[in-house]
Amino acid sequence: MDSPFLLPSNLDLELLNYELYPDRIDLQVISTASSTCCPVCGKLSHKIHSCYHRIIHDLPAGGRRVRLELQVRKYFCKNADCPRKIFTERFVAGLASYARRFDRLNQVLTGIGLESGGNSSTRQAHSFSVKLSASTVLRLIKKCNIPSITAPKIIGVDDWAFKKGRKYGTIIVDLEKHRVIDLLPDREAKTLSAWLLEHPSIEIVSRDRSNTYAAAITEACPQAEQIADRWHILKNLSETLERFLDTQRGEIKETALRLSQQQQKSANEQIIPDKAETLPQRAVFAGKYYDNFLKVKELQSKGYSIRKIAITLKMSRSTVAKYWNRIEFIPKTSHKRSNILDFETYLQQRWQQGQQSAKALYEEINDQGFTYSQATVYNAVRNYPKSVLEPLPESVKATYYSSKQLSIWLGMYQSDWQDYMPIEFLRKLLEENPLIKVVREIALEFRQLMKAKQGDQLRDWCNKALDSGVESLKGFVRGVKQDFKAIFQAFTSEWSNGQVEGQVNRLKNIKRQMYGRASFELLRKRVILMGIPDFHQM
Repeated sequence: MDSPFLLPSNLDLELLNYELYPDRIDLQVISTASSTCCPVCGKLSHKIHSCYHRIIHDLPAGGRRVRLELQVRKYFCKNADCPRKIFTERFVAGLASYARRFDRLNQVLTGIGLESGGNSSTRQAHSFSVKLSASTVLRLIKKCNIPSITAPKIIGVDDWAFKKGRKYGTIIVDLEKHRVIDLLPDREAKTLSAWLLEHPSIEIVSRDRSNTYAAAITEACPQAEQIADRWHILKNLSETLERFLDTQRGEIKETALRLSQQQQKSANEQIIPDKAETLPQRAVFAGKYYDNFLKVKELQSKGYSIRKIAITLKMSRSTVAKYWNRIEFIPKTSHKRSNILDFETYLQQRWQQGQQSAKALYEEINDQGFTYSQATVYNAVRNYPKSVLEPLPESVKATYYSSKQLSIWLGMYQSDWQDYMPIEFLRKLLEENPLIKVVREIALEFRQLMKAKQGDQLRDWCNKALDSGVESLKGFVRGVKQDFKAIFQAFTSEWSNGQVEGQVNRLKNIKRQMYGRASFELLRKRVILMGIPDFHQM
């Protein structure tokens, strides 16, 4: 057997004999060094005291474990002043004192441990004939030293959840080198500020919309340029659009109902004629409401608050808020919808069982929570056939969508709408509700300015959003002005927090590999060292 293929080349070793077994190879090896230095005083010694044997494990060969029985020497120290009289032979590199594995095997196991964690690394090591426990893998990881940070200039900062809703930390990423350089145990301003003071070379910091991080950066690095994360800005805009749509739920439901009625009418026009639809719809007298609308808009233009307008005009604040958010007056053309559709299945069942009295049906569902009049029940069942053998007419049920879902769809360009979306409903909603259309156009304009990096038009957009009179947009603009410099840089700078979010996802994956039970220090080492190229060879 040729020993250079089995023994480390950086050690003075000689192969004496070997034995082959089905699962391992045993090698008998001696050290060929003629002298060594005392570990205490450093003086070279040639005088041998005795020999002893060490069992060392090495990288596998041919699918078999390799175990070395290494004969090493003990030496006398010739320095009379040295407290160590007898010492064991030391190797310059490749094998540490008291070690039972060569450094090259430890490097491989450490790399696997950093990538996979304890238990998974144990299974992988067994697959290539190396036996060790998960605790050993974790000890190897903990022995790793994190290299010092070399003057980062452009960093990204974000928070991550050690335990969601309870405990959070901070991740710091070098945006130029695309790797994590540190993890902090919390997301407090003083912790980040202390870290930044230790690294005065920082010139640019990309962050989310957190006021805590903004304050820490301003305090520790006032010269650094702050960049707000574009994704978080657009998320805030989507939340603003969602809050606005919450104030328009009545109009949205009316649009959905009218669309369903039109679709049902076209589908069943010859099957179930509805005489009521041939009659002109009774319009609600709008004169008084229109006057109130004009009064509200007049006081709004003078700077009155919603509460003050409500007191002045002796109106409810909800009505004032409704007029406040509208650009033009929209007359009410239909009565308030009842909850009769919630009981429609029950009414049809009882009708087919023979109970065809509207009064009796009203009394039954009234006990179940129906809150409207007997006339509403009569109008619901008046087109039902008298014979139980005839099929009942199909009901008109509108499909409603949450404000959050609508904010996502309306925040997209029409060219990006997909087939699974209710495109017909979205178009009808924009046609019948001019205020929703205006707010959507303002939101899309903001997205377009960010996409085109036209930060010079951000102030003009803010003024346009304020002129719309929509309270939710005003709140968004206030947030933009409070963090204007950072948001302006988000519109113009090439840097963003995108790769930081990616590193957070990687951190979550590593954390879940350890089932959320790992210590902060172990998690920190795995996240940082795994991002260093050839970390297992260091």
